[in-house]
Amino acid sequence: MVKVNVATLKAELSKYLDMAQNGEQVIVTSHGEEIAKIGPAQIVTAAPVNWKEFFTAHPPIKPKKKGLSAAQLIRQIRDED
Repeated sequence: MVKVNVATLKAELSKYLDMAQNGEQVIVTSHGEEIAKIGPAQIVTAAPVNWKEFFTAHPPIKPKKKGLSAAQLIRQIRDED
C-alpha cells in the first residue's frame, strides 16, 4: 500500500496508475487525510445461464385482456373530439 498526496498524484499520475494496475493499492491523501483509494479493477464474471432451465422455471406472464387495447382507446379518444 502506497500513500500519495493529491499534488504528487497529479504530477505523476501514470506512475501511480501503473502501480494500481500491477495490484498495488494507492491511498490518496489531502491535508493528511485519506480521501480515495486507487487499485486494480475487479473483473466479475457471471456463470453461464441455461436459458431453457430459466424459462421453464420462470414462464412469461401473459397480460390479462380486460377492456380496450391501447390502440382502441386512442381511437375512441380521437373520435370523441
